[in-house]
Amino acid sequence: MRVFAVAVAVLLSVGAAQAGPEADSRGWYLGANLGTAKGKSKVYDGKSEPSFGFAAGYRFNPNLSAELFSRSLNFEFLVGFLDPNGYVYPEDHVGAALRLSAPLNESFQLYGRLGVGRTTMKATLVNMRHDSVSEASLGAGLGYDFNPSWGLQLEYNRFLKNDINVLSLGLQFRF
Repeated sequence: MRVFAVAVAVLLSVGAAQAGPEADSRGWYLGANLGTAKGKSKVYDGKSEPSFGFAAGYRFNPNLSAELFSRSLNFEFLVGFLDPNGYVYPEDHVGAALRLSAPLNESFQLYGRLGVGRTTMKATLVNMRHDSVSEASLGAGLGYDFNPSWGLQLEYNRFLKNDINVLSLGLQFRF
């Protein structure tokens, strides 16, 4: 946790030194991304599964944004499918996150994410109850701005309780 705190401090200090005028970067944004989710447990098998997500957020300045997001996890369960006891596995996640950015130049920025949300857990048997769990997420990414309105995001996220890794590529539209 200490390493994460130091990384956040570095991101904020570097970003503050290189950031342009605050008025140019404030505002709402929408994002969509496509990628892969990978996790391993006794229920799902550890191979990558398609994943897609959506986000809506607000940029307070070049260094700080807050967003609401949704991500499909779509795990295919193999182990436990025919087990009479059944299992539950993560299917999707909805949450909120803070995003701390460090502009590298006028077009590129590095960023980190800290989020919390609910992961829907789907049951393998008809008579089992679906469930959901609260969990934290951490992420990091590299963004490229085509212009003030459009940007490309390459991002890694980790959902901590379910031990899931997500790598995605997405577009962001700012208005």
